[in-house]
Amino acid sequence: MADLSPAGSGTVRFPGSRLSEALLPPELAPRAQLRLSAISRWNALRGIRVGLVAAALLLMLIGANLATPVYPVLAARFGFDPVAVTGLFAVYVFALIPVLAAVGHWSDHLGRRALILPAIALAAAGDVLFATAGSFWQLAAGRAVQGIAVGLSTGAAGAALGDLLPGHPTLAAKLTLACSAGGVAIGPIIGAALSGGEHPLLTPFLLHAVALLALCVPLALVHPRMPGRERPPASPPRITTPAHLRPQRLRLPRQGRREFLLAAGAGFTSYAVFGVYLSLAPAVSATLLHTPSRMTGAVVAALLLGSSAAVQLLVPPTSDRLVIALGMTGLAAGLGLVVAALYTGTPALLFIGSVLGGACQGVAFRSLFTGAVGAMNPERRGSELSALWVIVYLGSSLPVVAVGALTRHYGLLPAVSGFAGLAALACLGMAAAVRPPRVARGD
Repeated sequence: MADLSPAGSGTVRFPGSRLSEALLPPELAPRAQLRLSAISRWNALRGIRVGLVAAALLLMLIGANLATPVYPVLAARFGFDPVAVTGLFAVYVFALIPVLAAVGHWSDHLGRRALILPAIALAAAGDVLFATAGSFWQLAAGRAVQGIAVGLSTGAAGAALGDLLPGHPTLAAKLTLACSAGGVAIGPIIGAALSGGEHPLLTPFLLHAVALLALCVPLALVHPRMPGRERPPASPPRITTPAHLRPQRLRLPRQGRREFLLAAGAGFTSYAVFGVYLSLAPAVSATLLHTPSRMTGAVVAALLLGSSAAVQLLVPPTSDRLVIALGMTGLAAGLGLVVAALYTGTPALLFIGSVLGGACQGVAFRSLFTGAVGAMNPERRGSELSALWVIVYLGSSLPVVAVGALTRHYGLLPAVSGFAGLAALACLGMAAAVRPPRVARGD
């Protein structure tokens, strides 16, 4: 396998620095400065590198959500109740968060690819576990392995895009969020399309594993590239030691703390909504639309996430706090329409509320996320992005399990309604937190 560290084993040298002195891996050195130690090292163009990182992030999130449309099938086959179904969804997040918290800073020292490449191989192993599962515990093990893989790669992939596009932080944030939300939205649809045969798990997950392993090939061949920054010749080398890789406590960034907290709060709230949608959308669609179709459940699950991803790709972020506040308010309004659809039996309200909520979330969260990433210290970007994603992903765990427990005791409609009410109040609270301050008028 190709060397995964930014240091490498070659003799690459830059004016005033050595490859082993790099704290960050990346990808910015002028191509003419590179001295490749072997012709098998592929000195790919920056655009190709961006595409590989984006593809890795997208594929990882697609795989984590392939199972959404087949949860009802699994429930029937293994006798699951709603708590077990939401528990399967939450196992993935419970495995992801500790890994993201413990090793999120590793890519700042070892290099981005040092985490992304093994994470992809691990995700393929999780696919195989899930595809061949014969019990709840094997399903849970497969989900846990997928969560570990995403935890390894999430902060590293986002930081890699920031390194590759240093002059375009908005584009880097757009790609990070669009690949994340897009993967979550596309995953259920692909899962529904490929799970129609006798083996609803085998086909989608094995095909996904093959796609992941195919992506490993170009990632392994790409030559790691250094940051293009000059260092004084007398500067001591920056050497990574085991002490640098010890688990660290999550810390708020020293600069841009307000931007970080706003993005984390909006992300926690909106990802709680996403998590409940993904775990319960098949049951909601079957109840409201009176159809057991997997594709229908997948489309309902994808409406919210797909709208969010589309807006993040097409609409530029804004620093206008009023627009951001209106975005969070729109997410609350979308939740209200979804609840109204369940009580009135009106499918149109479900579709309108999902699209409205997703589009408004995309505007608000992308703008806050872009501001938070732009304020981060480049040398701690992997660590600080990981801390941000830990908070965001917490929204996809505990609330989902709580809604599953409420569903078992009180039924689907009261559980979803209660959650939607609390989430809407949290959205309105975030809208109040980000609204522009009033300017005092003089006499």
